[in-house]
Amino acid sequence: MSLNVGLLLLPGASALTYAAAVEPLLAANRLLGETCFAIHHFGVGGALGAGLPLPQTALQDDDTPLHWLLVIGGHAPPRSLQDSLPDQLRARAPALKLIGGLASGSLVLAEAGLLDGYRAALHGLPAAERRRRYAGIRQSDDVFCVDRNRVTCRGATAAQDLMIWTIGRELGRDVAEALAQWFVRERVGEPDLGGGTELDQATRQEQPALAEAVDLMFANIEEPLSGDDIAGHVNLSRRQLERLFRKHLDTVPSRYYLKLRLDRARELVRNSGLSLTEIALSCGFSSGAHFSTTYRNAFGLTPSEDREV
Repeated sequence: MSLNVGLLLLPGASALTYAAAVEPLLAANRLLGETCFAIHHFGVGGALGAGLPLPQTALQDDDTPLHWLLVIGGHAPPRSLQDSLPDQLRARAPALKLIGGLASGSLVLAEAGLLDGYRAALHGLPAAERRRRYAGIRQSDDVFCVDRNRVTCRGATAAQDLMIWTIGRELGRDVAEALAQWFVRERVGEPDLGGGTELDQATRQEQPALAEAVDLMFANIEEPLSGDDIAGHVNLSRRQLERLFRKHLDTVPSRYYLKLRLDRARELVRNSGLSLTEIALSCGFSSGAHFSTTYRNAFGLTPSEDREV
């Protein structure tokens, strides 16, 4: 079955973000030899950030039954939008399998209230203003974020990572891996699925197995344990452990563990004199290239770039 994917390009939308979003869809069609994704373009007038004209078909003038709708913006809040656009997006949302905001397109979804109660990566405003204006959104610092059927990213290459991962969720991990190779990506980028590295005292007392699992992760950063090993140590099945993490930390053990290791790595990158290779090995990464790619996917810049900031 072909999925109808709507791309709504806002005035000032980044041409690079648009290309990073659409090319993985087209590549998936070519790789599989069929039209897995039928692309429909929509616009609200104006031009892309590069001066290219935008599509003129308005969202409300088209009755195509869309499965995905991606709102693509630029590096600043979009201007000169129709007052009715939030209503149009809210009207479309219930029938969509997935809705996303790329670059400052995420702010349009936020204004429409479509990200309230969701985790999202917002782009185009200073952090303090984002948090003040959109207090109902669980804002992520990662370059792209997935929460149920909401996907958001900060633009440019983050859009490519987001699309490869999202296509993989729809068509299978093997397709995502093939797309990563197609675009000469070292590996499939991973989204922020929630979770941090802190466990409050009340949860520790109520969920001793969860607390023990977290403590094991903290104690085994240099040589990470497998999910089965951790589950075995706390006398749970792997599935039971995953349910605990989802219920109390809104994430899965592997993502929690990776975030813990990356947070430790970032602390060392910024505050120690260790070489990047030493940091990679001390935080459980088998190679400098793997460490650099994973770090960039999480924080939006490589360890060497972060050290220079």
